[in-house]
Amino acid sequence: MSDILSLSIFFKKIFIIAIGIFGIGFLIGFHELGHFLFAKLFNVKVPSFSIGFGPTLIKKKIGETTFSISAIPLGGYVEMAGSPEVGQGEQKEAYRSDDRSIASKPYWQKMCIILGGILFNLIFAYFVFIALAMAGLPKTRVLPIIESVQEGGPAKAADLCPGDLICFINGTQINNTEENAFKPRFLQEITSSPGKTINLTIERDGQRKDIQVTLGSTSLFGQEKGTIGVFFKTVDMPRMSFGKAIKTGIWLANRNIVGTIKAFTHIFSKGDVSKMGGPLLIISETIKSAHHGLKMFLLFLAIISINLAILNLIPLPVLDGGRMLYYTIEAITGRPLSESIQQTIDIVTVVLLLGLVAFLTVKDIGRMGFIKHVTSYFKK
Repeated sequence: MSDILSLSIFFKKIFIIAIGIFGIGFLIGFHELGHFLFAKLFNVKVPSFSIGFGPTLIKKKIGETTFSISAIPLGGYVEMAGSPEVGQGEQKEAYRSDDRSIASKPYWQKMCIILGGILFNLIFAYFVFIALAMAGLPKTRVLPIIESVQEGGPAKAADLCPGDLICFINGTQINNTEENAFKPRFLQEITSSPGKTINLTIERDGQRKDIQVTLGSTSLFGQEKGTIGVFFKTVDMPRMSFGKAIKTGIWLANRNIVGTIKAFTHIFSKGDVSKMGGPLLIISETIKSAHHGLKMFLLFLAIISINLAILNLIPLPVLDGGRMLYYTIEAITGRPLSESIQQTIDIVTVVLLLGLVAFLTVKDIGRMGFIKHVTSYFKK
């Protein structure tokens, strides 16, 4: 019986890993679907639509397009007639210039086709946030109850303990039912006071106690934020009416979009990749979210979808922003960049991007203890 139970648990974990990887593949496929549908809308021929790389698992020609799915779902492309791009399909029709090629289309149609993938990623995120608001957002309401205390942190030094309820902070009473449940005032007070000493009134075992805590600080995208060294208890948000869910879902999506833009701006302006994660970390966190249920899985996918959309706006070749830049230069000068210049830029960018991915992968292995992490996952 125990062997059967162990086997059942093993296959359950394999299933969760498969779901996590499928989630990443879905986001990439949905992104490419946006390009594909806009290309079809403007009568651009699409010879191939591919998701992933490595060994091909499925390949089927439907109409004039060959659809394929490969084993590793970390990438994809929609090959378009009239658009030569490195590593995208057989490129047999890359130099077409007739009315079925993207090269012959007006600038605004080219922009719509390129922005189609980004738009689809954002639509997915908005839809998920609204749907989750209606169903009850998972683990997003932060309560002033300490769930765990980090070793060596300010809270530990001040003798705060798991289970402590924060009643007052700097003389201001904590309201558990306040409207801004996603970022309550006590968290704002902590994050806005790096290095300062704050006064807490806590309740422990039915008794109230005053405690002073000297906060730590951390740099987040160039701004100093206060840290207390605890994890607060989080609970699901209650279900919302359709109207309130739309308002809340849009607000949450917008907040994540702004936060992601700030993060990428900091990375590029400061050259700081310390908080960036590579493919292994993304896969690992996606699998973790799948392990914690459908709601957490969808919430994580929505956040990744926003990151994918904003990433593709960056004007680098091999990203959608790079194609937009090429078409904009063409619209301004009246002619496209020469093929040799485009290919050189594309190849250099691909090499640099692969180098960054390799660096982040090595970093992920060290940061996560990846082999140990995977081994322990199957031993649980």
